[in-house]
Order: sequence, then structure tokens, then C-alpha cells
Amino acid sequence: MNEFEGILAIREAIRSGALTPQTAIEASFDRAHASQARLKAFAHLPPELSLADNDPDAPLAGIAVAVKDLIDTADMPTTYGSPIYQGHMPAADAWIVQRLRQLGAHVLGKSVTTEFAWRHPGPTVNPWHPQHTPGGSSSGSAAAVAAGIVPLAIGTQTLGSVIRPAAFCGVVGFKPTYGAIARTGVCALSASLDHIGLFTRNVDDAIYAISLLTGVSATDVHGQPFTPFRMADISLPLATPPVIALVSSNQLGEVDAAQLQVLQEAAAKLRAAGATVRELALPAVFNEAAALTASIAAADAAQHHALHLDDFGPLLSASMTELIEQGRAMSPAEIAALAERRQDLCHRYAQWLQENQIDAVLLPPAQGEAPADLGYTGDARFCSPFTLAGLPAITLPAGFGPNGLPLGIQLVGASGHDLALLLVARWCEHAIAHPAAIADKWQ
Repeated sequence: MNEFEGILAIREAIRSGALTPQTAIEASFDRAHASQARLKAFAHLPPELSLADNDPDAPLAGIAVAVKDLIDTADMPTTYGSPIYQGHMPAADAWIVQRLRQLGAHVLGKSVTTEFAWRHPGPTVNPWHPQHTPGGSSSGSAAAVAAGIVPLAIGTQTLGSVIRPAAFCGVVGFKPTYGAIARTGVCALSASLDHIGLFTRNVDDAIYAISLLTGVSATDVHGQPFTPFRMADISLPLATPPVIALVSSNQLGEVDAAQLQVLQEAAAKLRAAGATVRELALPAVFNEAAALTASIAAADAAQHHALHLDDFGPLLSASMTELIEQGRAMSPAEIAALAERRQDLCHRYAQWLQENQIDAVLLPPAQGEAPADLGYTGDARFCSPFTLAGLPAITLPAGFGPNGLPLGIQLVGASGHDLALLLVARWCEHAIAHPAAIADKWQ
């Protein structure tokens, strides 16, 4: 049994008796501690391992999980990436943490986040090159999966904070439809944009995890019912190859030559496998989507974090202070206009998908390789339009750039059609056949 295997492989090894849940979690614990001084993936990592007596047949028994330090844990400090909350112990687990524990998973530690999930980075470095960013804001979650520490990590996305770090670190990142996973107990940056997402080693692991982790909570008014499914129900391949829209080059921003080449090579492989891949431009309203998303984030952040600025201003980063002040400067009429523009974008996208009979949209997850700047987590413009629209999105590793860092592709689906997108992603993963790789120099 390869100790770096993913969720389903670990679960199968446990079922066969080749591995015990305790042994699997101990291996993750040892790898986390061995890599922490250099990788710095965790904001909190318990010094000793304390395991509950879980049923080995529980769906996630033996699975160690890194949970973003934006998400409350009653038994570990949760700082939200801010010195304001240094040593803070929440009174209760977040909804998603409760769910993980009920399923038999072990919360290994709290993975590093940028400050309040905005731009000021924590100490985590990219597992493929320590001078490059892992992306943000779910920095530690992406790095922990990429370095082979855990097979599953939980993150959040307000602009591009799951998709982009997953691409930079060379793992699968999945952001479901807005509201698919209850956010109770998750520190808000923008309640109208925040999503919970996850990081895995392959698409089947993402399908398995999302089949278990979706759900609504009465305390999260934005929760949306999610059509349940089981792995056993979706074992068959797609009946027909998918129809994919390849977003016209540079519509959302300039793309590096290496990223563009990986995208085009992936499209060629998909065509060779039988997919219909048509180059199309997104509806014109998407050209301003990144700016619109940033404005909505600012308006929401001013509501959520005004007291942090008023009471703890010197402890806030310049970028967070600027965001709050930008939101405070908006009038109620301006904020209402933002919401109207957002509704128009969502309507036009749904109409465009239907008119073109598209199963998924293919585009870059980022401009290129992870920047060689630990103070900058990358540009979210290739992700934020789809976060704005609340759409399911996934990134797959697809190649490497000139500096030896991972490059990926992003696939986006229709709102509420998460399983359909995941099945297309699994088909694409097989067609692209990019070799799985772990940045194991940290071990």
C-alpha cells in the first residue's frame, strides 16, 4: 500500500485488512510534523496524536483531514489567519467539522489561511518550490495534499481560493455550487460569495468526498439543497463524450505561454478521446466580472469586519484595511446595483450554456505557474467570475511549466449540476492522463 494514496485507495486498503485506520492517520501525522518546519502548511498541529475509537467501516475512517484555519474547531485554536484571534478557542465545531468527525475522519490540524481569507499571506510555501507561493487563501490546505500529508483538505473560496492554490500545487480542487456545504462556524469574508470547497488527489476522491459532505444548516441562510448521490450509483462512464466550450484566449486576462500550451494540449487530448471542443467567448458581461466580484466582496467585508478595523486597526494588514474602507465608501444604491449586475450575469451564463448545449467550460485556473513571490498569492480573475455566479468548478493537474511547477486546467459547469460536472471532469482526467505526482521532497 502506497502511503501517499488517496481517499478511496486508503478506504479499500482498510476494508481489505491491508491497513488500519490508526496506521493511516499515524502516517499522516508523522508526515505533517516532518514537513512543518519547511513547508509550514499548518497554523496549528497538535504535538501528540489522540485518536477516537471510530468504526473502521465509517465512510471516512482512516482519513486525515487538514481543515482551513478559517473554520471553527472546538478542540484546536482557530485564528482566521489574524493576530487578533491568536489563541482563540471556538465554543463549537463548525458544521463541516462536525460532519467530518461523524463520518469517521480525523481532523489532523488547522491549515494556514491568508488573513480572514483575503490577500495577506501566511507562511506556507509551495511544495514544488519554496520560493514560490502556494496560492491563497487556502494555502495550507492545497500544500498539505500536494505534499502527500493528507488525502483530503477543506478550504474556502470567495474569489479563487480553492481553484487557484490547487492549480499552483498540482492537486484537484473542487468548489461546489454556492450553498452546497453549510458554512455555519466559518468566518465570513463575503457571505454572498463564500463557498466551502475541498482538495484531493484525483477526481474520484472529490466525488466520494462531496457525496458525503454536502448539506444545509438552519443557521446558514444561503444553504441550497444538494441532490444526494452515492459512488455506487455513478460507477458507469459517461454515455457520450462531453461537449466542452474552450474559452477564447485572454478573454478574462492574459495567460502565460506555458499555461496556454497546457490548455491547448489538454483540449487536443479531449478531442482525440471523442469530446466536442468548441472555442467560444463567454457572454460579454463576464469581461467585467472580476471587478464586480471584488466590489461585492468589499461591500460584504465592510459589514463583517468593520469592528475589526475600528477596534483592532493596527493589527489588520494594509490589504484588509483597504478592502473594508472600500466597502464602507459604497452607498446602499451602489450595493443594490452590484446585486442587479450579478443576477444579470447569472441569467446570461445559464442562457448561454443552454443555447450552445455545453456540458462544461474549459479555461485556465490561473495565469500560469505559481508566482515567485511569497507575498502575493496570485490573480483570481480566472476563477472569480464563476464564484460570483455560484457555479461548480474544478481544477485538474495537466502539466508543468518552465520552472518545474504544476499547471492545471479549470472546468466549470451549471449551477446545481455538480455531479454532471464531476463526471465530465473524471472523463477529462482519464483522457488527459497526466501522471499523478506528489511533491515528496518534504518527507
